[in-house]
Amino acid sequence: MSVASLNAQLSEISLTGNYTTTSKLFLHPEASNPDIKYIYEELNDIYSITAEIRYGISESIETALAFETIRKTIARDDFNLNGAAISIEEGYKLYPIDLSVYYRLPFSSDKFKFFMGGGVGVYIGKMIRNVVNVSTENAGFNIDFGIQASLGIDYYINDKIALRGHIRFRDPEIKLKSKYTDVFVNYEGRIYLIYPDEYTTKVNIDGITFGIGIVVNLVGIMPF
Repeated sequence: MSVASLNAQLSEISLTGNYTTTSKLFLHPEASNPDIKYIYEELNDIYSITAEIRYGISESIETALAFETIRKTIARDDFNLNGAAISIEEGYKLYPIDLSVYYRLPFSSDKFKFFMGGGVGVYIGKMIRNVVNVSTENAGFNIDFGIQASLGIDYYINDKIALRGHIRFRDPEIKLKSKYTDVFVNYEGRIYLIYPDEYTTKVNIDGITFGIGIVVNLVGIMPF
């Protein structure tokens, strides 16, 4: 049975490894002074994993639900702790959930399926900041929404297994309200007070995402 004959009922799962080129972490996004408000750190070369389920609703249209996990940190050696410059780990975790619609391009074949699509995304986030013995936790429910678009190709090894490559474009921004797990930091035998104990940052993933992965066709395996 050819891939083309399965498209009207195509149901599949995929696992993809991703590389995103750039992102920004704004340290004081709620500051009134624009010189401070737009201070950011570059967190580039981001790796992530995506699991996606697709279901074909027509010969050329598919819907999809994707779950992704992203973690990116950098080391800083200029964190101001009451006048002392110390080294910390800083970054973010994001959990994007994307609902998409894909269109199979007409020049696709049994072996090569070209697709393009887009949709909406829900982004759940957490700030990472490790200051010696103190870390951070969410001070609220950090969630935001955005849109995304992608282009891709599937190469079918056989009717059940394919290799996937894709490019995704998105520009989500999410504010992260956080608080320290403790207000006292023990650094080099001295106790420092962290103030304020709650703070807000903002993540903007503005880079292009490249992905490569494997697809399993569920037609004939699963009862839907």
